[in-house]
Amino acid sequence: MARFRTAGRVLAAGVAFGVIAASGVLVATAPASAASVPAAERYAPHIVPDRITLLPGADPTTQQVVSWRSSTGVRQGVVEYRTMTAEPYPGGIVSLDAQQRVEQVTKFGYTNVVHTATLSGLRPGVTYMYRVGDGTNFSEWQDFDTSAADDADTFSFLYFGDVQNGILSDASRVVRNAFRDRPNADLVLQIGDLVNDAEADDQWGELYEAFSYGLGTQELLTTPGNHEYEGRLSPQWDSMYTYPDNGPQGEGSIYDELDGTVYYTDHEGVRFISLNSNVSSTEGLKVQGDWLQKVLDESTQQWTVVYFHHPVYSLDEGRNNLGIRQQWGPILERNNVDLVLNGHDHAYGRGNLLANEKNLPAGADPELSSTGPVYVTSSVGSKFYNAGPRHWNENEGHLRRLEAGLQTYQMIDVSGGTMRFESRTADGAFFDGFTITKSGDTKLVVDGVEPQVIDPGTPSPCLGCENPNPTDPTDPTDPEVPVGEFDYEQTAQLDAVMPNGTAGASSTAALPAGVAYDQKRDVLYLGDQNGRKIFEIDPDTDAVLREMTLPENIRDLGIDEENKLLYVGQQNKNWVVVSIADETFGQVVRGPYPIIESQRS
Repeated sequence: MARFRTAGRVLAAGVAFGVIAASGVLVATAPASAASVPAAERYAPHIVPDRITLLPGADPTTQQVVSWRSSTGVRQGVVEYRTMTAEPYPGGIVSLDAQQRVEQVTKFGYTNVVHTATLSGLRPGVTYMYRVGDGTNFSEWQDFDTSAADDADTFSFLYFGDVQNGILSDASRVVRNAFRDRPNADLVLQIGDLVNDAEADDQWGELYEAFSYGLGTQELLTTPGNHEYEGRLSPQWDSMYTYPDNGPQGEGSIYDELDGTVYYTDHEGVRFISLNSNVSSTEGLKVQGDWLQKVLDESTQQWTVVYFHHPVYSLDEGRNNLGIRQQWGPILERNNVDLVLNGHDHAYGRGNLLANEKNLPAGADPELSSTGPVYVTSSVGSKFYNAGPRHWNENEGHLRRLEAGLQTYQMIDVSGGTMRFESRTADGAFFDGFTITKSGDTKLVVDGVEPQVIDPGTPSPCLGCENPNPTDPTDPTDPEVPVGEFDYEQTAQLDAVMPNGTAGASSTAALPAGVAYDQKRDVLYLGDQNGRKIFEIDPDTDAVLREMTLPENIRDLGIDEENKLLYVGQQNKNWVVVSIADETFGQVVRGPYPIIESQRS
């Protein structure tokens, strides 16, 4: 200890005498700031593997999928594995060549090579040790457990909302605390928006730094969020995450879009089902809904967890996921799904439908109990929105817990006929919880917190929200002013620009966002949230007349018809003014200007 104290004194003396004489005044020299490591250097791949990820196989009891990244110097990836042993130099190691090798050129100029291997013929409920590499250069040894053939006595999984922003600086502590609290969790379930920019490889690098070796020891179940799309599904997501090929089967672009993102896997009594809420056209939602019903009908598992990015009941009052609610909501309720896990709204919310608080089992506390699905939305990263109960209140729902500006992680413990859900804040403190119990045909959800009184306040404006209730004008002077309630009816559908390459579309919007109508010219402008485009559409002929591409993804649109200008909110908290005049169409004429926060994510 004395040696360390002496070294400390020497260092302090060095600082004290590091001065400059200037005009007779001694001025201490400030320590030079360390230069940041360029992303192209920090996150470039190497021969030694990284980004190691466990994924479920087609049969999780006998298979294990593992993917990892290397540089182009590795021509053939290799996995070595055997059953776990205490021996320091174990024999009996099996070597397996990776069956898939995908090269992906990044925007930093380097090329990622993603290797994927499926280990087959494994024994159910057994712990294996493994490492990946090229036959010479290997990762450290890690381990995984195959799923037990029968329902396990108990297992745990983690549930994370959007990571997206502040990945390494803010989200990492949330993730680390989750792994600390459930170090033996079997699965990590994440509901999309792992990153903010789909193809930004530095953000994917931050993600794996934040998770450390966790995804190499616990299987990752994820589904794409809107930020995993940038005109197409992120190549990083698409190459790294190979899920069971058991999603909707058919011909056409919808099925191509859903491929690899819609799937299910069974784990020790729980069926986990991923849907892709970004494919939100009428056809896309119906195809997934029909498949969901089939997968639920065929399930023999005691529990069901369904997860997708956009909430059924949005917490952001400026949003309205009506198609999801209409297409998937009745299926989730009719089949008495246990958990519906979402994200996207950067807040925490939990609730159930009021109908599921009737006819409770004898002895149940009506203030704390319900049946039917429990809907949960959460967030991990540092991006937050204002939240409100509007969509719950307007759709006969009971929002039991609501909090904005909160980073959380969730731990779910499954033990026989009991599923215990607990949410904790970034510092590990208990925030929310409930327990679901099943006995025969009886199911009961019981809160673990006191009822929260949520002030409905004044609902935020919401484009496209149903059930308008305008105030009746008194003594109207204009007989043409409508009086009373309004009924809205959809009389036509514009298919010229459909999300995610819908069949028959003449052009493509990755995710529509922002609409403006030019009454003088009778044209519609539609922004693309993930493709940086704005489309000019003839509403009568459903034809794309022109399109422009802007520097950033679109968040919202406003129009100045007189001066032929669009006001465009962009992703990185700024807005620009763009010309729609014929001679300068698509040119940015002013901006960008900073804004406090976009209303779309």
